[in-house]
Amino acid sequence: MEFFNLKTKQKVEIPDNQLKKRRSVRTTSGGKRQERYAVIAEVHEGGKPLQLYKFVNKETFDRLDVPESN
Repeated sequence: MEFFNLKTKQKVEIPDNQLKKRRSVRTTSGGKRQERYAVIAEVHEGGKPLQLYKFVNKETFDRLDVPESN
């Protein structure tokens, strides 16, 4: 999956075996339930781990066969 690294200002390709997905749920001020879906990749640059996030739609989130983190 392709991510954009904000630190290096470049697009990077991350293999699926290095991805995790996360679902965040919140209640809006109007009382509605809102869900957002993100894919997370951890890359190591200069010896430091750096997490890259990519927000995706529900269909892409459900289609991905990667573990879900909390």
